[in-house]
Amino acid sequence: MPARSTARKDDWQLELFALRMPALEVLETVAPEREKEPPALPALDCDATRLEPPPLEPVSAPEDETRTTIPFPGQPEARPPAREEPERNQNNHRITDADRIGSGSLKQKCRHNLAAIELLKSLEAEARPATAEEKQKLVRYVGWGGLPQVFDARNDEWQAERTQLESLLTPDELDSARATTLNAHYTSPVVIRAMYAALQRFGFPGGRILEPACGLGHFIGAMPDELHRRSQITGIEIDSVTARLARMLYPDTDLRHQPFEEARLADGFYDVAVSNIPFGDFTVFDPRFKKWSFVIHDYFFAAALEKVRPGGLLLFITSRGTLDKVDGALREYLSQQADFLGAIRLPNDAFKRNANTEVTTDIVMLRKRLPGELPQGPSWKTLQTITNSAEESMAVNEYFAAHPEMMLGEMRLTGRMYRQGEPTLVGNGRDLAEQLAEAVARLPQNVFQAQRISETWAPKALTFPTPEHVKPHAYCLVNEELCVRDGDQVRPVTEVSAGARQRIRGMIRVRDAVRRCLRTQLETRDEAEVLTAREQLNQTYDYFVGKFGPLSERANAIAFRSDPDLPLLLSLEQYDEETRRAAKASIFRERTIQRPRAPTEIGSAKDALLLTLNERGTVDVEHLSRLLHRPADEVLAELKGAIFLNPQTARWETEDEYLSGNVRAKLVAAEASALVDEQFQANAVALKAVQPVDL
Repeated sequence: MPARSTARKDDWQLELFALRMPALEVLETVAPEREKEPPALPALDCDATRLEPPPLEPVSAPEDETRTTIPFPGQPEARPPAREEPERNQNNHRITDADRIGSGSLKQKCRHNLAAIELLKSLEAEARPATAEEKQKLVRYVGWGGLPQVFDARNDEWQAERTQLESLLTPDELDSARATTLNAHYTSPVVIRAMYAALQRFGFPGGRILEPACGLGHFIGAMPDELHRRSQITGIEIDSVTARLARMLYPDTDLRHQPFEEARLADGFYDVAVSNIPFGDFTVFDPRFKKWSFVIHDYFFAAALEKVRPGGLLLFITSRGTLDKVDGALREYLSQQADFLGAIRLPNDAFKRNANTEVTTDIVMLRKRLPGELPQGPSWKTLQTITNSAEESMAVNEYFAAHPEMMLGEMRLTGRMYRQGEPTLVGNGRDLAEQLAEAVARLPQNVFQAQRISETWAPKALTFPTPEHVKPHAYCLVNEELCVRDGDQVRPVTEVSAGARQRIRGMIRVRDAVRRCLRTQLETRDEAEVLTAREQLNQTYDYFVGKFGPLSERANAIAFRSDPDLPLLLSLEQYDEETRRAAKASIFRERTIQRPRAPTEIGSAKDALLLTLNERGTVDVEHLSRLLHRPADEVLAELKGAIFLNPQTARWETEDEYLSGNVRAKLVAAEASALVDEQFQANAVALKAVQPVDL
């Protein structure tokens, strides 16, 4: 079955209809001298070039009326009360100091592991969830990263523990546990809490969180309560026993037992990725990154960034090699998509108590850029040589050379993790929690912008949140740079001449001015705003004509020919080919869209939807709720199948729009999203019904 296509008229056709021309105004074609820039006029709050619409809050309303009257535009409307967000993860364990994570000798930690496994097997046999008291036993499991001697058949000291472990695990489970000794080093809660403090400083209020190397789930259990109850969490864990233990502890979390490279996760879906990722010199097979040959910790950065939405955050604990190694391929790769927010280098004993390992690690923090956003943030791609108090010289990342206060100790050549005399960060004896709090306070603030579930329908389905007013193949100005929408992205224009670039930039400004003028009439703005927008249109048009001639002249039309709004611009004038003279349309002098007529009664959500699309060109759920005097949830239920929430853009889209375009890619995203949130199952079912037949 072929993919469906939208039945709506192109926007430019509707705009052309509004540009009626009952009278003509003749102008000269090209002025002999360049005119001055038009004077600035008061800014309109309906500016078409803003990149982010104001957030809309979900609403509810009284339920006792099924029919209502459409309020006359411009009259005040009573806002129904806002819906409250449901609290999530109510059955998950919350880690406290009473859990004594990481305490005890090696033998005690091993006994805690064995007790947790034994309890897990019992719970699975009884097919019941763990009680609160049982969760306190399960959470003391520390894995096998700090206990490799248990698996050494030549170590008689650990014979009893090894025998008990072999009796508890199947051969496959035992092999999997043995394999985790390379990198199953669980994170101290004090470090986890500092990372969440950084997230909150960045402005993250809760949302979709990915933990790609979940382990037992300490990043879930130690999450601040306000984030925990407002977030959807996905955790990935490769070891079977550890994943099952984590599910017992955190039953409300989407926890999956599989390698990260095999996980079905939608690209651009998550607000945050946070983890203590595995590190080592072995590579991971993933066809998407085959040419890069990333080692395991580099791979986690690259792959997780794919899953984070533009504007989202990535906070990973990684080995110091990520920032300090001479090969900067990963840093270069990441810098093409994300801004470096900062890093905190932890002393080599930060994980000694919890994981029985001494290693210098960094908390690396990134923000994925929005399309068209220019790179910013501190430099971090190269190395610089520093000298410590012992006159030892070593190369470190340029960020730490410029910000030594973000290293919680002093770099020394005393490390022995991989070889003798390697650079390592030696602690200064101060309390780690205090130092982390001071370092977090030096990080930038409020760089994260929450992606609210938009109550408006976007004209086109977007894989990335490109500026909403930009049509496919249309030109636009992003940070004053000439760009074009290419597929689902906006890219800089490099293939046109300097002269054509100037013409295109001028025509973009005329296009935006006429849209502002039309919108002030559509939105029934005050007459003063309508007049201001009309005056701006006249001045913008006159300035362009004075410099480049009428819009319809051949050179202008050729320069703008690939933009879908060329017909709109050509309709602004009547052009005589012989005399090369143009006449302005009536929109330059008078209203072309009259004020709405008297109110009309509506009864159903579908009627309200059609009216809203006609008036606003958007599926505005807040407006629908006010029109019907019914809660937004009730309105959405009635419109089920007529509109869909796009899981990647968090925008409501009409059926025609969502079920068209690249429906194969949309199905992959919907199925992956449905594993996290069951509301997207309806999306997957609808998309399956419109899949094209394979050739």
